[in-house]
Amino acid sequence: MEKRNKIKEQETNFLANEYKKNPELFTRETFIDSPDFLEKIGIFFGENNNLPKGYLKLWPQDFIVEEKSKYGGLETVDLGDALDGKKEIINSDDVIYATLVKCKISTINAVQDLARHLEISPEKIQFAGLKDDEAITSQLINIKGVDLKKLKEVSSPYYFLKNIHSGKDAFKVGHLKGNRFTILVRTDKNFDREKFRQNLEKIKEQGFFNFYYSQRFGEPRFINWFFGMLVLKGDYRNAVLSCLCSDGDREIPYFKNIRQKIRENISNWDKIAEIIEPYPIYLQNEVKLVEYLQRNPRDFLGALKQIPEIVRIWVFSYSSLLFNRKISDYIYNSEPIPEKLPLIVSDNKNDWVSYFDFLKQDQISYMPVKNIEPFKDILLKRRQIKTKEKIDIHKVEFVPEGVVLSFYMPKGCYATSFLASLFQLASGLPPKDISKDIIDTKKVLDEGSIESLTEKFKEVISIG
Repeated sequence: MEKRNKIKEQETNFLANEYKKNPELFTRETFIDSPDFLEKIGIFFGENNNLPKGYLKLWPQDFIVEEKSKYGGLETVDLGDALDGKKEIINSDDVIYATLVKCKISTINAVQDLARHLEISPEKIQFAGLKDDEAITSQLINIKGVDLKKLKEVSSPYYFLKNIHSGKDAFKVGHLKGNRFTILVRTDKNFDREKFRQNLEKIKEQGFFNFYYSQRFGEPRFINWFFGMLVLKGDYRNAVLSCLCSDGDREIPYFKNIRQKIRENISNWDKIAEIIEPYPIYLQNEVKLVEYLQRNPRDFLGALKQIPEIVRIWVFSYSSLLFNRKISDYIYNSEPIPEKLPLIVSDNKNDWVSYFDFLKQDQISYMPVKNIEPFKDILLKRRQIKTKEKIDIHKVEFVPEGVVLSFYMPKGCYATSFLASLFQLASGLPPKDISKDIIDTKKVLDEGSIESLTEKFKEVISIG
Protein backbone atom coordinates (compact mmCIF):
# COMPACT_ATOMS: atom_id res chain seq x y z
CA MET A 1 0.00 0.00 0.00
CA GLU A 2 2.87 2.36 0.83
CA LYS A 3 4.33 1.62 -2.60
CA ARG A 4 1.03 2.46 -4.32
CA ASN A 5 0.68 5.70 -2.34
CA LYS A 6 4.20 6.66 -3.35
CA ILE A 7 3.43 5.92 -7.00
CA LYS A 8 0.23 7.97 -6.71
CA GLU A 9 2.19 10.87 -5.18
CA GLN A 10 4.76 10.73 -8.00
CA GLU A 11 2.01 10.78 -10.62
CA THR A 12 0.28 13.70 -8.89
CA ASN A 13 3.53 15.69 -8.74
CA PHE A 14 4.24 14.95 -12.40
CA LEU A 15 0.78 16.16 -13.43
CA ALA A 16 1.17 19.27 -11.26
CA ASN A 17 4.34 20.16 -13.16
CA GLU A 18 2.61 19.47 -16.47
CA TYR A 19 -0.18 21.81 -15.40
CA LYS A 20 2.32 24.60 -14.72
CA LYS A 21 3.68 24.20 -18.26
CA ASN A 22 0.30 24.10 -20.04
CA PRO A 23 -2.63 24.96 -17.74
CA GLU A 24 -4.98 25.27 -20.71
CA LEU A 25 -4.69 21.51 -21.31
CA PHE A 26 -6.21 20.84 -17.89
CA THR A 27 -9.23 23.08 -18.41
CA ARG A 28 -12.38 21.61 -16.89
CA GLU A 29 -15.84 22.34 -18.22
CA THR A 30 -19.30 22.27 -16.76
CA PHE A 31 -21.03 19.29 -18.31
CA ILE A 32 -24.80 19.12 -18.62
CA ASP A 33 -26.51 15.78 -19.18
CA SER A 34 -28.49 17.19 -22.06
CA PRO A 35 -30.84 15.07 -24.22
CA ASP A 36 -28.05 14.82 -26.82
CA PHE A 37 -25.61 13.43 -24.26
CA LEU A 38 -28.16 11.01 -22.84
CA GLU A 39 -28.95 9.75 -26.33
CA LYS A 40 -25.33 8.56 -26.62
CA ILE A 41 -25.96 6.16 -23.74
CA GLY A 42 -29.37 5.13 -25.04
CA ILE A 43 -31.58 7.28 -22.80
CA PHE A 44 -34.69 9.11 -23.97
CA PHE A 45 -37.08 10.40 -21.30
CA GLY A 46 -39.64 11.81 -23.68
CA GLU A 47 -40.48 15.46 -23.41
CA ASN A 48 -37.99 17.40 -21.35
CA ASN A 49 -40.44 19.38 -19.11
CA ASN A 50 -37.81 22.11 -18.50
CA LEU A 51 -36.26 20.31 -15.55
CA PRO A 52 -34.07 22.44 -13.25
CA LYS A 53 -30.32 21.99 -13.36
CA GLY A 54 -28.95 20.02 -10.43
CA TYR A 55 -25.23 19.72 -9.66
CA LEU A 56 -23.97 16.50 -8.02
CA LYS A 57 -20.82 15.58 -6.10
CA LEU A 58 -19.22 18.99 -5.65
CA TRP A 59 -17.80 17.44 -2.48
CA PRO A 60 -17.66 13.64 -2.06
CA GLN A 61 -19.77 13.94 1.11
CA ASP A 62 -22.58 15.38 -1.06
CA PHE A 63 -23.19 11.80 -2.23
CA ILE A 64 -23.31 9.12 0.49
CA VAL A 65 -24.15 5.48 -0.27
CA GLU A 66 -24.74 2.91 2.47
CA GLU A 67 -25.27 -0.71 1.46
CA LYS A 68 -28.03 -2.90 2.81
CA SER A 69 -26.50 -6.37 2.76
CA LYS A 70 -28.25 -9.66 2.00
CA TYR A 71 -28.33 -10.23 5.76
CA GLY A 72 -30.60 -7.21 6.15
CA GLY A 73 -28.21 -4.94 8.03
CA LEU A 74 -27.26 -1.44 6.91
CA GLU A 75 -23.52 -0.92 6.45
CA THR A 76 -23.26 2.67 7.67
CA VAL A 77 -20.49 5.16 6.93
CA ASP A 78 -20.18 6.03 10.62
CA LEU A 79 -16.66 5.54 11.98
CA GLY A 80 -17.71 2.76 14.36
CA ASP A 81 -15.23 0.48 16.08
CA ALA A 82 -12.52 -1.64 14.52
CA LEU A 83 -14.16 -4.72 15.99
CA ASP A 84 -17.84 -5.31 16.64
CA GLY A 85 -18.15 -6.26 20.30
CA LYS A 86 -20.95 -8.73 19.59
CA LYS A 87 -18.89 -10.69 17.09
CA GLU A 88 -15.44 -12.14 17.11
CA ILE A 89 -12.73 -13.52 14.90
CA ILE A 90 -12.20 -17.20 15.64
CA ASN A 91 -9.32 -17.99 13.31
CA SER A 92 -7.97 -17.03 9.90
CA ASP A 93 -9.43 -20.15 8.29
CA ASP A 94 -12.89 -18.62 8.57
CA VAL A 95 -14.35 -16.15 6.13
CA ILE A 96 -13.63 -12.69 7.50
CA TYR A 97 -16.27 -10.00 7.10
CA ALA A 98 -15.72 -6.25 7.33
CA THR A 99 -17.43 -3.03 6.41
CA LEU A 100 -15.38 -1.12 3.83
CA VAL A 101 -15.92 2.65 4.05
CA LYS A 102 -14.23 4.57 1.27
CA CYS A 103 -13.92 8.06 -0.21
CA LYS A 104 -12.89 9.11 -3.74
CA ILE A 105 -11.77 5.64 -4.80
CA SER A 106 -13.56 2.92 -6.75
CA THR A 107 -14.51 -0.39 -5.15
CA ILE A 108 -12.16 -2.26 -7.49
CA ASN A 109 -9.18 0.00 -6.75
CA ALA A 110 -9.85 -0.14 -3.00
CA VAL A 111 -9.99 -3.94 -3.13
CA GLN A 112 -6.80 -4.13 -5.17
CA ASP A 113 -5.10 -1.80 -2.70
CA LEU A 114 -6.32 -3.89 0.23
CA ALA A 115 -5.15 -7.11 -1.44
CA ARG A 116 -1.66 -5.68 -1.93
CA HIS A 117 -1.46 -4.74 1.73
CA LEU A 118 -2.67 -8.21 2.81
CA GLU A 119 -0.40 -9.92 0.24
CA ILE A 120 -3.28 -11.95 -1.21
CA SER A 121 -4.95 -12.16 -4.59
CA PRO A 122 -7.78 -9.61 -5.16
CA GLU A 123 -10.02 -12.58 -6.01
CA LYS A 124 -9.95 -13.56 -2.34
CA ILE A 125 -11.79 -10.34 -1.47
CA GLN A 126 -15.46 -10.48 -2.44
CA PHE A 127 -18.03 -7.69 -2.52
CA ALA A 128 -21.67 -7.58 -3.52
CA GLY A 129 -21.64 -4.51 -5.77
CA LEU A 130 -19.60 -1.62 -7.12
CA LYS A 131 -19.97 1.70 -5.34
CA ASP A 132 -19.37 5.23 -6.66
CA ASP A 133 -15.82 6.54 -6.46
CA GLU A 134 -16.56 10.30 -6.31
CA ALA A 135 -18.54 9.79 -3.11
CA ILE A 136 -18.38 8.40 0.41
CA THR A 137 -19.68 4.83 0.45
CA SER A 138 -19.89 1.78 2.68
CA GLN A 139 -20.29 -1.88 1.81
CA LEU A 140 -19.80 -5.35 3.24
CA ILE A 141 -16.80 -7.35 2.01
CA ASN A 142 -15.53 -10.82 2.85
CA ILE A 143 -11.96 -12.07 2.75
CA LYS A 144 -10.46 -15.56 2.63
CA GLY A 145 -6.98 -16.67 3.69
CA VAL A 146 -5.98 -13.47 5.43
CA ASP A 147 -3.32 -12.78 8.04
CA LEU A 148 -5.31 -11.19 10.88
CA LYS A 149 -2.37 -9.11 12.05
CA LYS A 150 -2.00 -7.52 8.65
CA LEU A 151 -5.75 -6.97 8.44
CA LYS A 152 -5.76 -4.98 11.66
CA GLU A 153 -2.83 -2.90 10.41
CA VAL A 154 -4.62 -1.76 7.25
CA SER A 155 -4.42 2.00 6.85
CA SER A 156 -5.25 4.24 3.89
CA PRO A 157 -6.32 7.87 3.44
CA TYR A 158 -8.96 6.58 0.99
CA TYR A 159 -10.71 3.93 3.07
CA PHE A 160 -10.95 2.14 6.40
CA LEU A 161 -12.36 -1.15 7.68
CA LYS A 162 -14.71 -1.57 10.61
CA ASN A 163 -16.94 -4.21 12.23
CA ILE A 164 -14.41 -6.96 11.46
CA HIS A 165 -15.68 -10.44 12.36
CA SER A 166 -15.65 -14.04 11.14
CA GLY A 167 -18.27 -16.29 9.60
CA LYS A 168 -18.71 -19.40 7.48
CA ASP A 169 -20.50 -18.32 4.29
CA ALA A 170 -18.92 -16.14 1.64
CA PHE A 171 -21.03 -13.99 -0.68
CA LYS A 172 -20.50 -12.79 -4.23
CA VAL A 173 -21.50 -10.02 -6.62
CA GLY A 174 -25.23 -9.38 -6.45
CA HIS A 175 -25.70 -10.62 -2.87
CA LEU A 176 -27.18 -7.40 -1.53
CA LYS A 177 -30.65 -6.00 -1.04
CA GLY A 178 -30.05 -2.41 -2.02
CA ASN A 179 -28.56 0.91 -0.97
CA ARG A 180 -29.57 3.91 1.11
CA PHE A 181 -28.59 7.26 -0.40
CA THR A 182 -28.08 10.62 1.28
CA ILE A 183 -27.57 13.19 -1.46
CA LEU A 184 -27.27 16.95 -1.74
CA VAL A 185 -28.34 18.22 -5.16
CA ARG A 186 -27.02 21.76 -5.54
CA THR A 187 -29.27 24.16 -7.42
CA ASP A 188 -29.24 27.79 -8.53
CA LYS A 189 -31.46 30.65 -7.34
CA ASN A 190 -34.10 29.86 -9.98
CA PHE A 191 -34.90 26.47 -8.45
CA ASP A 192 -38.69 26.13 -8.22
CA ARG A 193 -39.33 24.15 -5.03
CA GLU A 194 -43.06 23.81 -5.62
CA LYS A 195 -42.62 22.38 -9.10
CA PHE A 196 -39.98 20.03 -7.72
CA ARG A 197 -42.44 18.80 -5.07
CA GLN A 198 -45.05 18.13 -7.75
CA ASN A 199 -42.62 16.15 -9.91
CA LEU A 200 -41.40 14.20 -6.89
CA GLU A 201 -44.95 13.23 -5.89
CA LYS A 202 -45.62 12.05 -9.44
CA ILE A 203 -42.51 9.86 -9.42
CA LYS A 204 -43.35 8.48 -5.97
CA GLU A 205 -46.70 7.42 -7.36
CA GLN A 206 -45.70 6.19 -10.83
CA GLY A 207 -42.06 5.23 -10.41
CA PHE A 208 -39.16 6.18 -12.68
CA PHE A 209 -37.61 4.58 -15.75
CA ASN A 210 -34.87 2.25 -14.57
CA PHE A 211 -32.22 3.33 -17.07
CA TYR A 212 -28.57 2.47 -16.59
CA TYR A 213 -27.02 5.88 -16.09
CA SER A 214 -23.69 7.42 -17.11
CA GLN A 215 -21.43 5.75 -14.52
CA ARG A 216 -22.24 2.40 -16.15
CA PHE A 217 -20.42 3.61 -19.26
CA GLY A 218 -17.08 4.77 -17.86
CA GLU A 219 -16.42 8.35 -16.83
CA PRO A 220 -15.01 10.56 -18.38
CA ARG A 221 -15.05 8.84 -21.78
CA PHE A 222 -18.44 7.10 -21.56
CA ILE A 223 -17.49 4.60 -24.25
CA ASN A 224 -17.05 1.38 -22.27
CA TRP A 225 -20.05 0.05 -24.22
CA PHE A 226 -18.06 0.39 -27.46
CA PHE A 227 -15.17 -1.70 -26.12
CA GLY A 228 -17.70 -4.30 -24.93
CA MET A 229 -19.33 -4.40 -28.34
CA LEU A 230 -15.96 -5.12 -29.96
CA VAL A 231 -15.28 -7.94 -27.47
CA LEU A 232 -18.68 -9.47 -28.32
CA LYS A 233 -17.74 -9.33 -31.99
CA GLY A 234 -14.51 -11.16 -31.18
CA ASP A 235 -12.58 -8.14 -32.46
CA TYR A 236 -10.06 -8.25 -29.63
CA ARG A 237 -7.45 -6.23 -31.52
CA ASN A 238 -9.68 -3.21 -31.99
CA ALA A 239 -11.00 -3.55 -28.43
CA VAL A 240 -7.43 -3.12 -27.17
CA LEU A 241 -6.56 -0.34 -29.62
CA SER A 242 -9.77 1.54 -28.86
CA CYS A 243 -9.15 1.30 -25.12
CA LEU A 244 -5.70 2.80 -25.66
CA CYS A 245 -6.53 5.42 -28.29
CA SER A 246 -10.16 6.52 -28.13
CA ASP A 247 -10.88 9.65 -26.16
CA GLY A 248 -14.28 10.80 -25.00
CA ASP A 249 -16.22 14.05 -24.98
CA ARG A 250 -15.42 14.74 -21.34
CA GLU A 251 -11.77 13.75 -21.11
CA ILE A 252 -9.53 16.75 -20.48
CA PRO A 253 -7.40 17.97 -23.45
CA TYR A 254 -4.18 16.81 -21.78
CA PHE A 255 -5.17 13.14 -21.88
CA LYS A 256 -6.75 13.52 -25.31
CA ASN A 257 -3.27 14.53 -26.45
CA ILE A 258 -1.74 11.51 -24.75
CA ARG A 259 -4.14 9.24 -26.64
CA GLN A 260 -3.23 11.04 -29.87
CA LYS A 261 0.45 10.23 -29.23
CA ILE A 262 -0.51 6.59 -28.66
CA ARG A 263 -2.36 6.55 -32.01
CA GLU A 264 0.70 7.96 -33.75
CA ASN A 265 2.85 5.13 -32.37
CA ILE A 266 0.40 2.24 -32.51
CA SER A 267 2.03 -1.21 -32.50
CA ASN A 268 5.31 0.28 -31.24
CA TRP A 269 4.63 -1.05 -27.76
CA ASP A 270 7.95 0.02 -26.28
CA LYS A 271 7.35 3.62 -27.36
CA ILE A 272 3.77 3.54 -26.06
CA ALA A 273 5.04 2.19 -22.75
CA GLU A 274 7.27 5.29 -22.55
CA ILE A 275 4.35 7.59 -23.32
CA ILE A 276 2.11 6.20 -20.58
CA GLU A 277 4.80 5.47 -17.98
CA PRO A 278 4.13 8.70 -16.00
CA TYR A 279 0.47 7.70 -15.43
CA PRO A 280 0.55 4.33 -13.62
CA ILE A 281 -2.69 5.10 -11.73
CA TYR A 282 -4.77 7.13 -14.18
CA LEU A 283 -3.91 4.79 -17.07
CA GLN A 284 -3.43 1.62 -15.03
CA ASN A 285 -5.48 -0.60 -17.36
CA GLU A 286 -3.65 0.72 -20.40
CA VAL A 287 -0.35 0.02 -18.63
CA LYS A 288 -1.32 -3.62 -18.07
CA LEU A 289 -2.33 -4.04 -21.72
CA VAL A 290 0.89 -2.52 -23.05
CA GLU A 291 3.17 -4.42 -20.66
CA TYR A 292 1.70 -7.68 -21.96
CA LEU A 293 1.92 -6.59 -25.61
CA GLN A 294 5.59 -5.69 -25.19
CA ARG A 295 6.16 -9.40 -24.55
CA ASN A 296 3.42 -10.72 -26.87
CA PRO A 297 2.95 -8.13 -29.63
CA ARG A 298 0.08 -9.84 -31.47
CA ASP A 299 -1.80 -11.59 -28.69
CA PHE A 300 -4.66 -9.13 -28.15
CA LEU A 301 -6.88 -11.71 -26.47
CA GLY A 302 -4.09 -12.43 -24.01
CA ALA A 303 -3.74 -8.69 -23.37
CA LEU A 304 -7.44 -8.40 -22.52
CA LYS A 305 -7.10 -11.32 -20.11
CA GLN A 306 -4.77 -9.10 -18.07
CA ILE A 307 -7.77 -6.92 -17.15
CA PRO A 308 -10.62 -9.48 -16.79
CA GLU A 309 -12.72 -7.40 -14.38
CA ILE A 310 -12.55 -4.43 -16.76
CA VAL A 311 -13.57 -6.54 -19.76
CA ARG A 312 -16.54 -7.76 -17.73
CA ILE A 313 -17.52 -4.14 -17.08
CA TRP A 314 -17.25 -3.39 -20.81
CA VAL A 315 -19.51 -6.24 -21.84
CA PHE A 316 -22.11 -5.38 -19.23
CA SER A 317 -21.88 -1.75 -20.36
CA TYR A 318 -22.85 -2.75 -23.89
CA SER A 319 -25.66 -4.90 -22.53
CA SER A 320 -26.84 -1.88 -20.52
CA LEU A 321 -26.78 0.32 -23.61
CA LEU A 322 -29.10 -2.10 -25.41
CA PHE A 323 -31.41 -2.18 -22.38
CA ASN A 324 -31.58 1.64 -22.40
CA ARG A 325 -32.17 1.75 -26.14
CA LYS A 326 -35.03 -0.70 -25.87
CA ILE A 327 -36.86 1.25 -23.15
CA SER A 328 -36.28 4.49 -25.08
CA ASP A 329 -37.66 2.87 -28.21
CA TYR A 330 -40.89 2.03 -26.39
CA ILE A 331 -41.13 5.59 -25.02
CA TYR A 332 -40.42 7.19 -28.41
CA ASN A 333 -43.08 5.10 -30.13
CA SER A 334 -45.58 5.52 -27.27
CA GLU A 335 -45.83 1.76 -26.91
CA PRO A 336 -46.61 -0.19 -23.72
CA ILE A 337 -43.39 -1.05 -21.89
CA PRO A 338 -43.05 -4.57 -20.48
CA GLU A 339 -42.52 -4.83 -16.75
CA LYS A 340 -39.12 -6.45 -17.27
CA LEU A 341 -36.51 -6.78 -20.00
CA PRO A 342 -33.64 -9.30 -20.17
CA LEU A 343 -29.96 -8.49 -20.51
CA ILE A 344 -28.02 -10.10 -23.34
CA VAL A 345 -25.33 -11.48 -21.01
CA SER A 346 -27.22 -14.75 -21.07
CA ASP A 347 -26.91 -18.22 -22.55
CA ASN A 348 -30.66 -18.23 -23.31
CA LYS A 349 -31.42 -17.31 -26.92
CA ASN A 350 -34.76 -15.77 -25.97
CA ASP A 351 -32.93 -13.06 -24.04
CA TRP A 352 -31.25 -11.89 -27.24
CA VAL A 353 -34.38 -11.75 -29.38
CA SER A 354 -35.63 -8.42 -27.96
CA TYR A 355 -32.47 -6.72 -29.19
CA PHE A 356 -32.21 -8.27 -32.64
CA ASP A 357 -32.64 -4.96 -34.52
CA PHE A 358 -30.04 -3.18 -32.41
CA LEU A 359 -27.57 -6.07 -32.71
CA LYS A 360 -28.06 -6.07 -36.46
CA GLN A 361 -27.32 -2.33 -36.58
CA ASP A 362 -24.10 -2.98 -34.64
CA GLN A 363 -23.20 -5.83 -37.01
CA ILE A 364 -23.21 -8.46 -34.28
CA SER A 365 -24.05 -11.98 -35.29
CA TYR A 366 -26.81 -13.66 -33.32
CA MET A 367 -25.76 -14.64 -29.78
CA PRO A 368 -21.93 -14.70 -30.18
CA VAL A 369 -21.27 -16.05 -26.68
CA LYS A 370 -18.18 -17.92 -27.86
CA ASN A 371 -16.36 -14.59 -28.07
CA ILE A 372 -16.75 -13.91 -24.33
CA GLU A 373 -16.15 -17.47 -23.15
CA PRO A 374 -12.37 -16.82 -22.72
CA PHE A 375 -13.25 -14.35 -19.95
CA LYS A 376 -14.17 -16.42 -16.91
CA ASP A 377 -15.36 -13.35 -14.97
CA ILE A 378 -18.36 -13.01 -17.29
CA LEU A 379 -21.07 -15.30 -15.98
CA LEU A 380 -23.77 -15.99 -18.55
CA LYS A 381 -27.16 -16.38 -16.93
CA ARG A 382 -30.70 -15.04 -17.24
CA ARG A 383 -31.10 -11.54 -15.84
CA GLN A 384 -34.55 -9.96 -15.95
CA ILE A 385 -34.43 -6.25 -15.07
CA LYS A 386 -37.39 -4.08 -14.15
CA THR A 387 -38.04 -1.28 -16.63
CA LYS A 388 -39.59 0.90 -13.93
CA GLU A 389 -38.88 1.16 -10.21
CA LYS A 390 -40.63 2.70 -7.26
CA ILE A 391 -38.64 4.89 -4.91
CA ASP A 392 -38.71 4.70 -1.12
CA ILE A 393 -38.09 8.29 -0.01
CA HIS A 394 -37.27 8.78 3.65
CA LYS A 395 -36.73 12.52 3.95
CA VAL A 396 -36.49 15.64 1.81
CA GLU A 397 -35.16 18.95 3.16
CA PHE A 398 -34.62 22.21 1.32
CA VAL A 399 -31.50 24.21 2.16
CA PRO A 400 -30.17 27.44 0.64
CA GLU A 401 -27.68 25.34 -1.38
CA GLY A 402 -30.36 23.10 -2.92
CA VAL A 403 -32.20 20.03 -1.70
CA VAL A 404 -31.09 17.10 0.50
CA LEU A 405 -32.73 13.75 -0.15
CA SER A 406 -32.56 10.48 1.75
CA PHE A 407 -33.96 7.45 -0.06
CA TYR A 408 -33.60 3.70 -0.46
CA MET A 409 -33.31 1.80 -3.74
CA PRO A 410 -33.17 -1.96 -4.39
CA LYS A 411 -30.09 -3.41 -6.05
CA GLY A 412 -29.71 -2.85 -9.77
CA CYS A 413 -31.04 0.73 -9.64
CA TYR A 414 -29.11 3.94 -10.19
CA ALA A 415 -29.73 6.94 -7.95
CA THR A 416 -28.76 9.14 -10.88
CA SER A 417 -31.50 7.61 -13.03
CA PHE A 418 -34.02 8.64 -10.38
CA LEU A 419 -32.47 12.10 -10.00
CA ALA A 420 -32.37 12.58 -13.79
CA SER A 421 -36.17 12.33 -13.68
CA LEU A 422 -36.17 15.42 -11.44
CA PHE A 423 -33.16 17.40 -12.68
CA GLN A 424 -31.05 18.02 -15.73
CA LEU A 425 -27.88 16.82 -14.03
CA ALA A 426 -24.64 18.78 -14.16
CA SER A 427 -21.07 17.71 -13.37
CA GLY A 428 -17.48 18.75 -14.04
CA LEU A 429 -16.49 22.35 -13.29
CA PRO A 430 -18.93 23.73 -10.70
CA PRO A 431 -21.22 26.40 -12.23
CA LYS A 432 -20.65 29.89 -10.83
CA ASP A 433 -24.24 30.23 -9.67
CA ILE A 434 -24.21 27.36 -7.16
CA SER A 435 -23.02 27.46 -3.58
CA LYS A 436 -19.76 25.68 -2.76
CA ASP A 437 -20.40 25.63 0.97
CA ILE A 438 -19.80 22.35 2.80
CA ILE A 439 -23.06 20.87 4.12
CA ASP A 440 -23.47 18.19 6.79
CA THR A 441 -26.32 16.34 5.10
CA LYS A 442 -26.88 13.89 7.95
CA LYS A 443 -27.25 16.81 10.34
CA VAL A 444 -29.71 18.55 8.00
CA LEU A 445 -31.86 15.40 8.01
CA ASP A 446 -31.51 14.98 11.80
CA GLU A 447 -29.72 11.64 11.24
CA GLY A 448 -26.53 12.31 13.17
CA SER A 449 -23.51 14.01 11.64
CA ILE A 450 -20.70 13.32 9.16
CA GLU A 451 -18.26 15.75 10.78
CA SER A 452 -15.97 13.05 12.21
CA LEU A 453 -16.17 11.11 8.93
CA THR A 454 -15.07 14.05 6.81
CA GLU A 455 -12.26 14.69 9.28
CA LYS A 456 -11.16 11.06 8.76
CA PHE A 457 -11.00 11.61 4.98
CA LYS A 458 -9.64 15.17 5.08
CA GLU A 459 -6.50 14.19 3.13
CA VAL A 460 -8.48 13.16 0.03
CA ILE A 461 -11.61 15.34 0.20
CA SER A 462 -11.55 18.13 -2.36
CA ILE A 463 -13.97 19.86 -4.69
CA GLY A 464 -15.03 18.00 -7.83
